[in-house]
Amino acid sequence: MSRPAFSAARTRLPDTPALVAGVRGAVWLSPAGEVETLSLGEAARRVAGDAVPMLCHGRAVARRLGAARFPAYDVLELFAFVRPARFCLPTARGLAAALLLSVPETPEQEAVTLFAAARALLAELTASPGEDGLPVAWAMARGNWPWGPAVLSALGGGETPPARNVGNGLKVWNRLREWQDPGPEPPAESWPVEPVEARARLVQLLGADTERRPQQVQYASDVAAAFAPRDRAGEPRVVLAEAGTGVGKTLGYIAPAAVWVQKNRGSVWISTYTRNLQRQLDRELDCAYPDFRTKTRKVVVRKGRENVFCLLNFDEAVARLSGRDAIDAVGLGLVARWAAATRDGDMVGGDFPGWLADLLGRGLTVDLTDTRGECIYTACRHYRKCFIERSIRKARRAEIVVANHALVMVQAALGGGAPVGAAETFLALARRQVYARGRDVGSAYSLEADVRPPVPGLVEAALVLEAELSRMVRPLTALIQALAQLLDAETAELETNARQRIERVSRGLERRALRPISGWRSMLRSLEGETPSDFVDWFGVDRMDGRDIDVGLHRHWVDPMRPFVAAVVEPAHGILITSATLRDGTGDDDVDWAAAEIRTGARHLRSPPALSAVASPFDYPDQTRVLVVTDIGRD
Repeated sequence: MSRPAFSAARTRLPDTPALVAGVRGAVWLSPAGEVETLSLGEAARRVAGDAVPMLCHGRAVARRLGAARFPAYDVLELFAFVRPARFCLPTARGLAAALLLSVPETPEQEAVTLFAAARALLAELTASPGEDGLPVAWAMARGNWPWGPAVLSALGGGETPPARNVGNGLKVWNRLREWQDPGPEPPAESWPVEPVEARARLVQLLGADTERRPQQVQYASDVAAAFAPRDRAGEPRVVLAEAGTGVGKTLGYIAPAAVWVQKNRGSVWISTYTRNLQRQLDRELDCAYPDFRTKTRKVVVRKGRENVFCLLNFDEAVARLSGRDAIDAVGLGLVARWAAATRDGDMVGGDFPGWLADLLGRGLTVDLTDTRGECIYTACRHYRKCFIERSIRKARRAEIVVANHALVMVQAALGGGAPVGAAETFLALARRQVYARGRDVGSAYSLEADVRPPVPGLVEAALVLEAELSRMVRPLTALIQALAQLLDAETAELETNARQRIERVSRGLERRALRPISGWRSMLRSLEGETPSDFVDWFGVDRMDGRDIDVGLHRHWVDPMRPFVAAVVEPAHGILITSATLRDGTGDDDVDWAAAEIRTGARHLRSPPALSAVASPFDYPDQTRVLVVTDIGRD
């Protein structure tokens, strides 16, 4: 269905007053233009009634009025919906500046600005709705978002979707592209950065209108020595450079770094201690990469997982939405709009406005970052779209990586390639065995090898790993038991959501930890003796485009119908397995039924199955016809 043409009716504002709360009083502007000056107490009494005013930053206004959070047309929420991942100051003046409106000077003018800002945002939404605007708006409107009707009108909302489909609008993961594993980059070259090159690039970054500071020029010349090639492994070029406040250190070291990456086609990591310095560096790098798309590709800001939006957490929040109040539906909708537009998924100091976290409640934003320590990596159904994994891969190809100091330390400690711990030691030996015994090891495809005979040290490494895994069982079991006791002891006091979450954690520990550990320990122990006759074990190296991406010890059932019978058939009261081609067609009934029992797992049953064979009423050999159609277009 075509989208309706733009019309003024589609951007009609809600018939509601505007409220501006100051330090000592408030301004109330009616839709007809009547201005009233109120005390804060009187304004609080009005919003406690039936009035739903238009304002800017509802939580801040409520705090100023000394009132609880109340329903309102918050223009900041509308701004976050129309311009996701964009920043403005959370005031009427900030909205005016961001929307290129006249900047108000008085509270009365601020109230008028709220109407003008809302009108401009709705018109912008009509002109540029975006792919997910309408489905997200329906979900938020179903959550009683005050702006819902106006936004749906601006988008040409059409018919109301079925209730069961409204939540689909929040499933932003369906609209995100999967990241791709880049091929290995060639090693960087080793050309030095001369002081004159650093000074020239500094002048270029500063531009013609920037104040010149001789100290900054000297600093850039001095720190260029850190980019000289080293002569011996383990002996890096180190520069200790003190520079007082106001020298301009950031651009001073960005200048030689930019020269080095251009000359050597490599990557420079900048380690910082604070988020504020990360934000400063990100802004300063606009000078080196003025084009936004180029900067997005060549500059990456890396932070810990606790700062980054987690699609799995968001998925779970959307799934719980039916049991939550309206404010969460609205908040999740605004987060969905942001997630579709964000540069890197950073919710703490990135392009997620701080005032948006305040509007939604900081508890919600914390729940949506990876702070629970439950990341299951490749087992996550959103792994191929994960913002964290996307950032990791972008950093491998970036020219400048700005990272917090802790992350740099971890990368340096674990990124060198030497195995660390019992698991990596065992897998490194497993990989050695595959490459020593596998066929076509020079090909670009995945490799496999038998587990016996083992290479030297493999069995010993397997037993060490098995012992380490066994140490995990006791605390995991104790935690599951403690959670069960908590449910028994406080079942009357626990809210439904809390009880369900505890139950999910218990089931998750059993399913994701104890069961896999039990299987892994059995596999590792069998390397010392023999593989049980029901199974087949092998080592494998998964490869993609000629690169190793995974190493593993694998085990499969020789007869996969054994676990099927045990898990599905035996617990059932009755099972019917039927097919038009259940038996082989040898003509020998005994042989054909025996093959059917093997294929279906019936031979593993304690009681023999009942057998039934009913012939088709059709004479297929005689009635079958083949029609070749050649006059239908391919499309």
